[in-house]
Amino acid sequence: MILESYKDAKNKFLSGDYSGESFFYQNDYILEYAYCELLLGNIKTAEIEFTKIANYDFRADWAKKLIQFIKGYVLHVPSYFQIRNFLEIDLNLLINAGQSEFVENIINGADLFYSINLESYKFIARVMLFNDFVDIALYYLNKAKDKFYYDPEMHFMLANCYIKKGEKDLAKKSILDCLTILPEYYPAKKLLEILD
Repeated sequence: MILESYKDAKNKFLSGDYSGESFFYQNDYILEYAYCELLLGNIKTAEIEFTKIANYDFRADWAKKLIQFIKGYVLHVPSYFQIRNFLEIDLNLLINAGQSEFVENIINGADLFYSINLESYKFIARVMLFNDFVDIALYYLNKAKDKFYYDPEMHFMLANCYIKKGEKDLAKKSILDCLTILPEYYPAKKLLEILD
């Protein structure tokens, strides 16, 4: 019964319904409860809950560090793997929860994320592109391009941004840049065929 209730609460959570929060709280699912609180905008409660398990839960440790970015005062930086594993997921969760101020505060720390994981600009851009914040995605992709030009996926993402903006020539140039770096990159070859 608990397993079914957990699955139901988690499915609701993943669809943006945080009504399973009380189930998580009552059954000591601290991580899930803390994430509900975070996505509902209750930073203080979320931080307290994440702190309870941060010493032995990699995801809670990440979330506790992420809250520092939301608050605008970072003392403990996340690890390379935490950024790689969770940055995009949590930005997407926060966007879907309507926590735009939190998202803005987090992405304002992009340079710090980049200093730890060189793909951070691309991670931010991917979630922004996915959520149709094309201009923000372009901004971070151009930062990525300035830092690490030889990333074929970054050029492919740039092409997709330009397509969304109706800038076919720039899209084609980005695809060709991608294929110069990695000639057999199938998604880029396919996109080039569509554009031609």
